[in-house]
Amino acid sequence: MSFIMRIPSMIYGTLLRTDRIFGVQACVQTITQNQVRRTMVLCMWGLILIATFSTLALWTSLQTVYGADKESRNDQPGLMDGFRKLQHSVDDLLNADPQRLHLVGRGSRSLPNVVCPEIDIPGEESNMTIDTSEASMFEAEEAIFQTSTLKVRKLISTANSLVNRLYDAPNGYRPSIEETLADALVLNDYIYVPGGRWVPAHCLPRWKVAIIIPFRDRHYHLPILLKHLVPFLQRQYLEFGIFVAEQANGLQFNRAMLMNVGFVEALNYTHWDCFIFHDVDHIPLNYANYYGCSHMPRHFLSGADRWGYKLLYGGFFGAVTGFTRTQIQRFNGFPNVYWGWGGEDDDILGRIRQLGFFKTRPWGVMGWYNVISQHHESAKKNTARVCLLKHYFERVYSDGLSNLEYSKPNVTLFPLYINIAVDIQHLDWNRSWTECPENPQRIQAAVADAPAAAADKSADAPKRERRGVRADNKKS
Repeated sequence: MSFIMRIPSMIYGTLLRTDRIFGVQACVQTITQNQVRRTMVLCMWGLILIATFSTLALWTSLQTVYGADKESRNDQPGLMDGFRKLQHSVDDLLNADPQRLHLVGRGSRSLPNVVCPEIDIPGEESNMTIDTSEASMFEAEEAIFQTSTLKVRKLISTANSLVNRLYDAPNGYRPSIEETLADALVLNDYIYVPGGRWVPAHCLPRWKVAIIIPFRDRHYHLPILLKHLVPFLQRQYLEFGIFVAEQANGLQFNRAMLMNVGFVEALNYTHWDCFIFHDVDHIPLNYANYYGCSHMPRHFLSGADRWGYKLLYGGFFGAVTGFTRTQIQRFNGFPNVYWGWGGEDDDILGRIRQLGFFKTRPWGVMGWYNVISQHHESAKKNTARVCLLKHYFERVYSDGLSNLEYSKPNVTLFPLYINIAVDIQHLDWNRSWTECPENPQRIQAAVADAPAAAADKSADAPKRERRGVRADNKKS
């Protein structure tokens, strides 16, 4: 207590020894001891005001560097990056809370009786400004949510615990995920639902679109895509959700099987009208490339920068494709047998043609994309793709959604998307399908039959070489 009582005298002595700091010495030397207490209060308030103005000046400089230019992706983690995060956290606390609402389905929302436009969208003829330099997911989130970032993260934390309970619950009646994720925020012109689902707030959306991103180890590309794709879709007044179907093992990448998983899991969240399957490294350039459900099946790409804004070949049907929910169910989803790079796109095109569907595609600059070239390593090629593609018609109704099997996925909600991590495995090979030598099940069977195969290897080898896989198929 005595130490506290001596504090004014200590400050008084310190100020007497200070050389003209803001005129304090002249002030102190002309007053008597009984005026110290009152004068010290006035001087301390003066110092507080000076410190306040200095803090505001520093804050303004941070706003200039990291606020108005938050679109920049070149920020590296460090001291100034920490200042930027602190600034936006404080901004979140100081700003008024966004409007919260509870929604279950479209019918419960009081939206105006105005349908969102599908054509003649303002600014649709313009191109996006593309920046493919490195960005963290934090930077992508704050670029989208701005001063509401912290509130969105709190909402996500609560939503994750609710969704995990649903996935861990025993079979039987349980509330739907859509009912569980009913707490939402109104952010500008959109209603935000946890997990990267957006609903127009001022008009009735024409379409509910699920974006499925097959994914593994592309953590450099994902924030860049999301930072561009979310504003792109918002400009088109769509109701949309983004799902990342992640292959959580070291097997060769199976893009088409992940598309099946993404389709099945996304339907747990709402009744989507259509599904767009989007490579993680492709960024659309033109707002007029409409991601609604019209004119499907649709190939959204008319050219990419790595091919001089042309297609690799006329029948190319990869990168970004879209189908209605009914169409996917009719052609039995996507083939599960393509492990490694290549073949599944042409197989899918064969499926839709076999059922009488015709693909559409935007023309010219409307369908141009830029491909993120940094950290771009293609998956190992599928050596069986030519054989599998040759006999795709045999598997249309027996390989796809009908035979899809996978263990319970690990589902995590993030502010901009829902991550579905799944351990997909090779499925049993149907004996009615033509076998390909590179097929993993065929290799396993050959290893099991090695003793018997060795006995007649010298006699059968020439004939098998001439007759190829059909000789193996007949023997099986």
